[in-house]
This record gives sequence, C-alpha cells and structure tokens, in this order.
Amino acid sequence: MTDTPFAQLIAVADTYGTHSLENYSAIRSLAERLRDGFCKHLNADDGECVYLVPPTGGFAAEAHGSDAFSVAGRGVLPLEPISFGLAVRVSSKADWLRVVFVCEVRANQLRVQIDGGDDFDLPVKLTDEAVAQIFEPLYLHIHDWFAERIKQFEQGSYGSRDIGFEIINLASKE
Repeated sequence: MTDTPFAQLIAVADTYGTHSLENYSAIRSLAERLRDGFCKHLNADDGECVYLVPPTGGFAAEAHGSDAFSVAGRGVLPLEPISFGLAVRVSSKADWLRVVFVCEVRANQLRVQIDGGDDFDLPVKLTDEAVAQIFEPLYLHIHDWFAERIKQFEQGSYGSRDIGFEIINLASKE
C-alpha cells in the first residue's frame, strides 16, 4: 500500500521538525558552553563576565534564556543557521560588549563563525576540548578590536565610520 500525499507530508514535516530541533539543540549547547567556559578562560574573579544575549537590537547584560537566539519567538522552529550574542564584560565597572556568533550544522560538523572574525568546524557532539579551541581566538578578537582603535587614535587616523562592537554601560541605562 502506498502512502497518501497527506501521510507523506506529515512524514516530511516530522523529519523537518526533528532536524530543526537537533540544529537548535547543538547550537544552544555550544552557546551555553561558550558562556560558561569563556568566563572561566578570562579568569574574572569578581562576578559574572559573560551572558547570552540576543544577536541584534538592544540588550541588557543579564540571562536571556531562549530569547538570546535568532529563532526566538518565531513559532515553528526553523531549520536554518542560528545566531546568538555573547555579552562580555570589558571593564571592572559595568561596560559590556556583544560578540555575535552565526552557527549551522553541516552533516556531522557544527560550523561556528564569530561575526567579523574566525570560523571553526566542531563536531556536533561537542566536547569541552572542542569548545575550548574558540576561547583564545575569541579573546584575541575582542582584544585586537580595542588595540587597533587605540593604535588608530594614537596615529591620528581614528575617524573611520565603522561601528564595530556595540558597547553598553549598565550604569548609564539605570
């Protein structure tokens, strides 16, 4: 007996749903490991130093849960690349910047791109060692952004119009 068109439609939609959940789960796992591991990598001993935040729009340096992901609030979980932001504290006060990641599952690999920075191919079944290879390049990405602008300023050529990172000061938001 052959499947009806409706049965085939249900089957393909079920497969789509399974894959979209696998995609989201892999990317969310990476994001949470980056949040926890990068703060440890920075060795900040005075409190929280990394939060998951939305990849676009305004953000507060606080836990955003599922809203930290580009697919939040979309109803059906789409099968597509997913973005998220990491808010990283960059001062001893309340200054935070957002680094955006774009991720997608390709076969058995998790492709991770730091927006404006390096790309990484990690196994979908993440290990702490696989995630840890992102920490130093991420640190350098942030550090070098500041260092380059300092250099431009000191050389008198800091008038570019590029936006770069979005930096917020929590004290000024209150």
